[in-house]
Amino acid sequence: MQTSHVEQCQCETCGSDFEAEVTTYYIGERERRVKPCECAACKEKREAEETAEREEWLKEARDKQREKWRRQCGIPEHLLSRSNFDTFEAGCQDKALKNCLKYAQGLNLDDTRGYRSLILYSPKPGVGKTHLMIAIANYTIDQWHGEPEVDNWRPSRARCPIRFEKGPGLVLRIRSTFSIRDSDNLHEREEDIYRELKGVRLLLLDDVGKETPSKFTRQLYWSVIDERVTSGLPVIITCRLPLDSLVELMGEDTVDRLYGMTGGKVEMLIGESHRRQKRVA
Repeated sequence: MQTSHVEQCQCETCGSDFEAEVTTYYIGERERRVKPCECAACKEKREAEETAEREEWLKEARDKQREKWRRQCGIPEHLLSRSNFDTFEAGCQDKALKNCLKYAQGLNLDDTRGYRSLILYSPKPGVGKTHLMIAIANYTIDQWHGEPEVDNWRPSRARCPIRFEKGPGLVLRIRSTFSIRDSDNLHEREEDIYRELKGVRLLLLDDVGKETPSKFTRQLYWSVIDERVTSGLPVIITCRLPLDSLVELMGEDTVDRLYGMTGGKVEMLIGESHRRQKRVA
């Protein structure tokens, strides 16, 4: 049983008197009175301060989460630090720049399921494919405003939502596991690598097509791409081979799935090597 009435109260913060509703709860022969301890002005001020404090904590926690993801995503630091949309030279691949920025703007790292994949293709090297791929990663990390993963007010061990791999490097990395003895627990195994790629919200595969085509590469790419399709998760690929020419490397079924994942669209970059024109590394 409970009763309520309005009475004069005193604010514990500023000491002013104010009228407020007081509720009395009756539990057997006992009673308990519940009344506000602060006036409306002090309550509003306190809640505003708590909100500001929460937002400041969120900002710091998100910044730490973003930097943690950048360290864990596999993108080389020297590429990560200089590859964003602002540093992409104006007048160079403007169409691709516009389309990649639009792609990044629609990508939400908290929920990438169902988002289309992207292939950046150029017949010549040095035109900015890798730069644009990493710019997409940088932009989506910067624009992430989700809830930081925390465990008892410490950063959690939640996995990074982005994974970067070079196609040839991935092939060599998996091949190197074939000679590992069963008793060797110090080195990664083939299943560890596939597990690392599985379910990552955005997978980046750079320089695909430089590998030597074989039954192994077709099996590898089928496993990777089939998992992306099954999970509904996107992949961004840079290559110097048109989609049809990837069949020998990946297999017809894998390329057909890629065609569906990208909606049949390939972002084509045409021109001479920027590195040669500018004489940069």
